[in-house]
Amino acid sequence: MKLCHSPTSPFVRKVMMVALEKGLQDQIELVSPDLSDIFKGINPATPLGKVPSLEIDSGDVLFDSIVICEYLDGVSGGTTLFAADRLERAKLMTLHAAANGFTDCAYQRRMDSFAMPEGEGSPTWNARLRVSMENTLDLLEKQVAEFSGKVNIATIAIACGLGYHDFRFSAENWRESRPNLTAWFDEFSKRPSFQKTIPPEA
Repeated sequence: MKLCHSPTSPFVRKVMMVALEKGLQDQIELVSPDLSDIFKGINPATPLGKVPSLEIDSGDVLFDSIVICEYLDGVSGGTTLFAADRLERAKLMTLHAAANGFTDCAYQRRMDSFAMPEGEGSPTWNARLRVSMENTLDLLEKQVAEFSGKVNIATIAIACGLGYHDFRFSAENWRESRPNLTAWFDEFSKRPSFQKTIPPEA
């Protein structure tokens, strides 16, 4: 399997954490994206031009991180990172959607602030995205008891999102007034899959 990979992408990190948790890392070849013109897309293997994508042995190319994660989860067998029960799966994927949306807001803010040509960024939109992030952090603080002690696709996505927040927005202290989420993250981030996927210094 070939994974179009960027070590600073939180969505790639989610895939890599799943691969590590499922023992598949040695079956995945990492392929670098094309960074020559990020506004034309960095991954020609997909119509969206984004990472990650996974080329599997059949030659098919899978894209969007959650699709890849579910595929890897199924390939490996064993204890699933998803859920079989319909309601439990819906609740799990809702939590994943919150974490993934949080991460996407952070990524958009990063692009708006640092990647857009001068004068093309929008402070207003950046502020609106931060509101969504703060709301999600508040939700996670309230719900942390429900996912504490679990390792699944949602908790991996939450860890990736919080890790990306620390990586790109370290000046914004999300931990303030969120002691439960802080304690959970401090513990979860000790997992080898998290430690082995820490992005390089910005």
